[in-house]
Amino acid sequence: MRTARKKEDRSPGGTARLVGLSDGLFATVLTLLVLDLRIPEAVGAAAAGSFQKWIGPHLFSYLLTFLVSGTYWMAHHRDFDHIVRQDRTVLSYNLLFLLFIGLLPFTTATIGQTDFSGGSFPFYWAMYSVNIACAGVTLTVTWLYALRHGLVEKTIPRGESRRIIARQVLIPVVFLVSIATEAAAPKAFLGPYTLLAMAPGLLLVDRLFHVERTPRPLGVGRQLTQLLWRAGTVLPWLLIIGLAWYVAA
Repeated sequence: MRTARKKEDRSPGGTARLVGLSDGLFATVLTLLVLDLRIPEAVGAAAAGSFQKWIGPHLFSYLLTFLVSGTYWMAHHRDFDHIVRQDRTVLSYNLLFLLFIGLLPFTTATIGQTDFSGGSFPFYWAMYSVNIACAGVTLTVTWLYALRHGLVEKTIPRGESRRIIARQVLIPVVFLVSIATEAAAPKAFLGPYTLLAMAPGLLLVDRLFHVERTPRPLGVGRQLTQLLWRAGTVLPWLLIIGLAWYVAA
């Protein structure tokens, strides 16, 4: 009797094609996002006020999606730095993740075209947030499957695995909460403001699931680099919230 065997790529570069396909889609998504920032034909030199009103929502949606998709891209690379083998299920989960990433230009465009002071914004914000949440959930499911089925390198610390899961779950949770806050008080524009919880939440996760490593003495240059890196994780969110306040005013 023939025994059914699970097809699995056990070569050293087993995930190279998967990561290459994912990188290509991310590059396409980021390109499509910036293509939406085109100057409207109706805007001329005498319509500076109209241009400012137009560019605010588009910049807000572009920067937000660029930051979130960039975070997912780094998370995807972090996962597949540890996932050393793949099977058909991993490929399927990864394609599902890419499905939601590929939808981001569409849902981002709906946010940019919406009148932020109108009654339609909560609906489009909910659609956008569900898109982002689904991407985060499918990426987490991919990691959990690989972890459970022995496709992850055996040397990964348990704390690091938990940190990966917590970081990937945090983004969907914050965006789903933002749907509720936006629906509860649409005129207060609370949905985007809820995203302020993202940066401190990620920093808290890193503290809670910190993996002990051999400490190395840090020079002044390295300390400055770490300080700039930490500031860089917070400042983009503050810029996005500033744009949200501008377009809602």
